[in-house]
Amino acid sequence: MTRRTLTLAAVALAGALMTPIMVHDGRAFAQDKDVCLQNNRIWSWRAIDQRTLVVTDIYNRPFLVRLTGGCVGLTNAMVALQFRTWTNLGCLGQGDRVSFREPTLGQMSCIVRQVQAYVPGPDEHYYSRFGEGKSD
Repeated sequence: MTRRTLTLAAVALAGALMTPIMVHDGRAFAQDKDVCLQNNRIWSWRAIDQRTLVVTDIYNRPFLVRLTGGCVGLTNAMVALQFRTWTNLGCLGQGDRVSFREPTLGQMSCIVRQVQAYVPGPDEHYYSRFGEGKSD
C-alpha cells in the first residue's frame, strides 16, 4: 500500500510541476478563450492587411484582431485608430468597432470579428508579414 501511495504522489507532483510549462506555452496561450484586450490599455497597433491588426497592450502583449471586410484603406500609414467598446474598461471583442479616417474616403468604420492572443511561431515575427497583403 505504501508503494502505491508513493507512486501516486510522484505522479501528482510531476503533473503539478509540468502545469506551468504547459500554461505558458505560446500555442496554448494563443487558443485561450478568455483573452482580454482592454480598450484603455492599448499601446500600439500595426496593420497586417485590411482585415487584420496586431495590437499591443501596455504590458507588451500582442493580440491578433480580425476585422470584417469594411476596412477599405486600412494601412500602417493611418495616423490614428479608434477602438470603440461599450466601456473603456471593457475587453475588445466581437461586434466592437474600429474607426479611422482614410484620406480620400473619409471616416471609415469596421467591426471586430475576433480577438486572440498572438504568439508568432519559431520562424515568424509578427512584424515580418506587414505589407504582403495576406488575408484569411
